[in-house]
Amino acid sequence: MRATLVALLFLCVGAAQARAEEVLEDARKENVQSAGKRRVKEETGAKEQHQEPGKERSNEQNGARSQVEPRGADAPNAQTLGRDQSGVYVNAPATNSAYSPSFVMRGFPSGLTLFDGASHGFTAQDVDLSTVDHVEFYKGPSAMLFGKALGGYGGAANYIRKAPTQETFAHAVATKASFDVTRFTADVNTPLNDEKSLLFRFTGSAQTLGSFVNFTRTRSFDIAPMIAFAADNGDRISLRAEHNGARLVWRDGLPADPVFLHVPKEFYAGLPANEHETPFFDDLTLRYEHAFNADWKVAAVVDYFLYASRWGWFTGWGYDGFQSVVFGNPVRARTANRSFDAQLRLNGRFDTGFLAHSVFLGLEHWDFYFGYNNDIARYQAAPLNIFVPIYSPGVSYAGAFWSNGVARAISRSVYGQDLIDLNENWRILIGGRYDLLAQRERVFDPFGALTGEPTSSLSKGTRGYFSPRAGILYRPNEETQFFAAYGKSLIPNTGVRIQSGEAPPPQQDTQFELGLRREFLDRKMSFEVGLFDITRDNVAIPNPANPSGFYSVVTGQQHSHGVEVNLGGEILPNLKINAVATFLHALVSKDDNVPSQQGSDLLGAPRRVYSFSASYAFDTGELKGLEFGASYYYASRLEATLPNTYGFTLAPQQMLGASLAYSFSDNLKIELNAANLTNRPNWTSNGALFHGEPTTIAATLICKY
Repeated sequence: MRATLVALLFLCVGAAQARAEEVLEDARKENVQSAGKRRVKEETGAKEQHQEPGKERSNEQNGARSQVEPRGADAPNAQTLGRDQSGVYVNAPATNSAYSPSFVMRGFPSGLTLFDGASHGFTAQDVDLSTVDHVEFYKGPSAMLFGKALGGYGGAANYIRKAPTQETFAHAVATKASFDVTRFTADVNTPLNDEKSLLFRFTGSAQTLGSFVNFTRTRSFDIAPMIAFAADNGDRISLRAEHNGARLVWRDGLPADPVFLHVPKEFYAGLPANEHETPFFDDLTLRYEHAFNADWKVAAVVDYFLYASRWGWFTGWGYDGFQSVVFGNPVRARTANRSFDAQLRLNGRFDTGFLAHSVFLGLEHWDFYFGYNNDIARYQAAPLNIFVPIYSPGVSYAGAFWSNGVARAISRSVYGQDLIDLNENWRILIGGRYDLLAQRERVFDPFGALTGEPTSSLSKGTRGYFSPRAGILYRPNEETQFFAAYGKSLIPNTGVRIQSGEAPPPQQDTQFELGLRREFLDRKMSFEVGLFDITRDNVAIPNPANPSGFYSVVTGQQHSHGVEVNLGGEILPNLKINAVATFLHALVSKDDNVPSQQGSDLLGAPRRVYSFSASYAFDTGELKGLEFGASYYYASRLEATLPNTYGFTLAPQQMLGASLAYSFSDNLKIELNAANLTNRPNWTSNGALFHGEPTTIAATLICKY
């Protein structure tokens, strides 16, 4: 029976994966042509509702299971982003900032950040939300946007950035909030010629962030101009640049021990003098599209991304078991990474007899480089007394030890899919991707300050990987869809050091998924349920033979399975609701080197998560322009350590939020938002403990011209 099911699922993965990508292509065109359609989509709910004759109305209906975080007046809200999505958990304190949190999807940390469908390497990345129009959450098969198998099957957040439109407008947004948060964002858009074929848009932000934790603060800015041109023959070309810079004092969190659940929430468990950071990044994206005819088109995308930072850390940060935080040797690091991604993709449609095919074929060259240089102080920093903390005014690196290293991964790939309409009720997808992955890593630690012994090593290797995916969709009527999906993916283990000097094998995910979607109330409401099972192989874990933790072994396996439920839409005129529930169990299913980890729940993977939100807007009468909303979020107990420690769990999270807004006119609006009204501690753990943000109030003034 299982073999039969596997064979059936292997015929298909997100039976609408290709269609989902096709929809996104069309959406990008609409971004250049008009912002009006996009606003209608966002204002009608949390799902994409693109309509095309004879095709499904959204990528979710195709089994892609993507969900959209609708934007507010200016940008998605960092405090609530992702918390109303099934299968998505934010394993970090909610913070009132312009930066997106990182996500745990279906029990696994999201290893990939997408921008308009493209990634900057294979890691998560901080995102300034002032440049973002809305966020799409891809889970399961749809996490492999643009055929990109790199990234893993847990899921990915796709940030759709603001693009030029044919309108002329200027938006300014000012926010003042608890804990000395001050933020200003600007958004200016204008055509550059009378024909409106040459368009320009500029977004920018500046902010200062305080915190309820002592010493923690951030100052940052972001500028992002974009120009787009549409030729008479339909060709489109766009060029986007972005620069982001910041200065901050990093928040370490607290060592994972129960005693720290009782320290004042303001306690800073680090040395501020060593933890000033100066990150910045530059991004440049060029996109070209050409349509041969109504059925065939080609697109080319080239993206160059550069990130660098100077930051401090410690070789032995933790708890001494008595009354102090210990640090080991202070380290000052300089790191940089560079990602180059180029894709060429052909999309087309054709018929063979009674079968209708939607196909694409893509080529990709992806090059990721990471380098670091560490200065390690010769002395250990003095412990920090928990009860009477005295912080050193400085850290000396005179005569410091040093180490450095570089890592590089290059992937040359080909991918393709065929989405076949058998009839009005049945659709299947067959696709795959082949990656020729080359990895190279050099480690140089001549004093053994980090590795425990003098080290000079070089590892490299090249290997090919095939990642199949397939799906099947059954639609008995316009309102109901069933789908099944199967797929594999891979994540390079670049930056993972193997003591033998060998190139580490990549992580590989295998997923099965079944789902149902049903629309009702004249398609204003929708109900979805999905079942998933994911196995992740070749997980890197610390090498128990090397106490420094510098080296790893790649032997682990993790497993996650669960159920996701979504209910949302416009239940009454002007009243919108969204309710989601996630039930999952994510655990270490294999660990040959640290047997105590086997069977442990993964960090950031609560077994139950519930979320409910409702909003109402008055559009007539004396209260016209008034909007209000409320939300409630619950996550069950979390494990605090891995391996799990008996009796040491974090209490369930509960967050109650409220919002109130009033539009004085089409050009002036004020918003008030409150988060964590009950002032719960809402602890999270990623190996360190973090106290959730207390009750916060934010006031925002939005001006439009």
